[in-house]
Amino acid sequence: MNISQILENTFNPTQRAEAEAQLEAAAKDHFVAYLGLLTECLATATQRTDVRMLAALCLKNQLTAKDVVTQQAYTERWIALDTGAKQQIKETALGALLAPETPVANAAASLVAAIAAIELPRTEWPELIPMIVENTKTEQPVNVKRASLLTIGYICEAADPSDPGIAAQANGILIAIVQGAQALEPSRVVRLTALNALVNSLEFIRLNFEKEGERNYIMQVVCEATQAEDTDIQESAFGALARIMALYYVYMRVYMEKALYGLTVSGMQSTDEKVACMAVEFWSTVCEVELDLTFQVQDYGAADYDNYNFALVAIQDVLPTMLALLTRQNDDAEDDDWSVAMAAGACLQLFAQNTGNYVVQPALAFVESKIQAQEWRDREAAVMAFGSILDGPDHEQLKTLITQALPPILSLISDPVLQVKETVAWCLGRIADLVVDAIDVQTHLPHLMTALVQGMQDHPKVSTNCCWTLMNLLEQLQPEGAQEETGVLSQYYETCVQVLVTVSGRADNEHAARASAYEALSAFVLYAANDTTQIVNGVATEALSRLEATIAMVASVSSIDDKRNLEELQTNILALLTNVIRRVDQGVVPVADQLMTLFLKLLATEEQKQQGETSLVEEDVFLALSALASATGAGFAKYFDAFLPYLTRALENTEVPTCNTAVRLVADVSSSMGEAILPYVGGLMNILGANLSNVTVRRELRPIILSCFGDVATSIGTHFTPYLEVVMNICHQAGAMEPEDASPETIDYVYTVREAVLDAYVGVVAGLADQAEALSHYMANIFGFLESLAKDASLMTTDNVARSVVGLIGDLAVMYPDGRIKQAYAQEWVSEVIRKTRSNPQFYQATRDTARWAREQQKKQLLM
Repeated sequence: MNISQILENTFNPTQRAEAEAQLEAAAKDHFVAYLGLLTECLATATQRTDVRMLAALCLKNQLTAKDVVTQQAYTERWIALDTGAKQQIKETALGALLAPETPVANAAASLVAAIAAIELPRTEWPELIPMIVENTKTEQPVNVKRASLLTIGYICEAADPSDPGIAAQANGILIAIVQGAQALEPSRVVRLTALNALVNSLEFIRLNFEKEGERNYIMQVVCEATQAEDTDIQESAFGALARIMALYYVYMRVYMEKALYGLTVSGMQSTDEKVACMAVEFWSTVCEVELDLTFQVQDYGAADYDNYNFALVAIQDVLPTMLALLTRQNDDAEDDDWSVAMAAGACLQLFAQNTGNYVVQPALAFVESKIQAQEWRDREAAVMAFGSILDGPDHEQLKTLITQALPPILSLISDPVLQVKETVAWCLGRIADLVVDAIDVQTHLPHLMTALVQGMQDHPKVSTNCCWTLMNLLEQLQPEGAQEETGVLSQYYETCVQVLVTVSGRADNEHAARASAYEALSAFVLYAANDTTQIVNGVATEALSRLEATIAMVASVSSIDDKRNLEELQTNILALLTNVIRRVDQGVVPVADQLMTLFLKLLATEEQKQQGETSLVEEDVFLALSALASATGAGFAKYFDAFLPYLTRALENTEVPTCNTAVRLVADVSSSMGEAILPYVGGLMNILGANLSNVTVRRELRPIILSCFGDVATSIGTHFTPYLEVVMNICHQAGAMEPEDASPETIDYVYTVREAVLDAYVGVVAGLADQAEALSHYMANIFGFLESLAKDASLMTTDNVARSVVGLIGDLAVMYPDGRIKQAYAQEWVSEVIRKTRSNPQFYQATRDTARWAREQQKKQLLM
């Protein structure tokens, strides 16, 4: 095959699909030959630049994958490859790094990094880092230095910092980077690439950074870079300082005092937007680190290291500059690109959380001086400043301030400038979310609601924020509305809902205005008091009508944009209907047939999509069906035969996230229908079991299936016995899972699996509560698993886990009143986990009560 021609064809829109299919087939059917052809193409200097670049990327794509299982397979495939073939690819990739064409060198850098990610942890390719470091020496050509530093950055970005095979190369990596980043380097592109590589390497050079001499030199190089004439270099330098602060706060005290306060304030005042933004980001990072230290002290009584309160010390110098930056907004109201004003607003919020009352007076003085200014930038900045300090300072003090500030802020909802109105609506949402008790129901609320109704009918940006404000008000002012005869907001329902129905009926979703209106309608439904039931019924009728209309539109929609718009609209309507069903509960029974007919029509439409294609509509239909099943209970059985083919298809299509939703739907429907689901359990359990047995299935699906087993067991009780042995063996194996590596993703996954196993055990024990003999064979496994959880501090600080553990301990004691498992309750860990759960003030009262009950059951066992 002519690989060069095929690669070239991918750049032709009319030939791209065929060319990509040829490449995919070659990779699958003739892997080694395919790699050889790509390597030859990359090595040929006379080839077109874009073809050589694509050859390198195609090679890289045979080594890397986002999916963990696929990545493991790719890694094993590379390891098994002939040594000579691997050596040829590596030599070609390193040679391409020297190419004068930047696109080729960039692609070669990513290829080298992909190979390194596999080989360096295995202590292979030992000559790589020394060779790349050699390429960064001062006398090397600029393009070679740049490409080599880029490679180092890629290697560090993809690798595990704790891997000793990588960490062993830290000295060489640091030498290359610092050499390229220092002020003596004449090339701006080399210096810039080195600074970017430094950011990626900082975790690898921890041991170097812990040494004062080396740390001083690194900091000197970075600080000097903040003063470079080139603004891109300044930007990267401030970015590096922010990353250093995040990783090495403990060492930063001396550098803050000597240089960083002044450098970062100067950086924030830069006329270059990107430089100012990164200097602001430095202070956001400071606040985030110090907030984390504060939370550690609150939660655990001590922090990892001392809090130096850099933000508090800096308020006098930094805050005035930060407030001034709020007036550097984007000129174009439709421009949503990140600006220095946005960065300053976000940083001000962190300052407020971190330093509390200390931000109030400076911010308030700024607000008072600007809120009635002629210049719109000043008015908008004043409102932004006020909204940004509402989380952190003393609540009572904020209430007083809001009472004074609310009238002038509300008046600005009619401002002629869009940016001002948008920020006013956002500020009102912050007040409703964080300090709602500052809003007097008699004096403030009527004016606030009038402003929100006006804002909802304004520009989509204003409308979106007003909808968010309304949702916050509903959640805060009448959280128990569904259980009350009337609510604080009942008198505003008719007007607000009418406006929201109109806004949600717009043809487009510009700035998420339509989606926000639907979300707000859902909130009005969920928190509706009984005196607004008729209004809720009206919303339901309108939603049904709109959903039916969208089904009729499917056939006439052709463009991709129109299809996406229609799908987004359908998901919004379905989410609203789902909330209506949840709110009216059994009151939905009279229209259940109509709803089911619509849902089945939607599923039939979605079925026409290609296998493997994710369908958000299908997922939302399943969520609506879950709510309908909950409302109709065993009555949902009459719909099951018509619905089952769609559920089966979704369960078997394990490649897409819809399968996750389908598994959860099985659990929900089982819980709702109870034994009415028995005719279908066998088929459903077979599919779920097959999915678990499939070694290539997405790993995040496995814990969802395990939890589902527990729900099914609880629902069908003794009828679960035929599946008991298989399920309990699966749970035992899954519960013994250990992390394969130390990455946060892997550890989180193992925790998720263990929680799912716990859910399964709880469900099985609840379902087979009167089948003590059938479960007795598994007591050792269950208690062994519970002991492993009890000794895991990370899991046992979770309220749900702790409640399930002590609850299961109590349930098993009740199940075996004959004393046969008495010895299990004499174990020290049982008493300890009950005691800790019972005395933990962070847990809900229900969890602590469950622990007390479990203690009583333990006592009964020990007295037998």
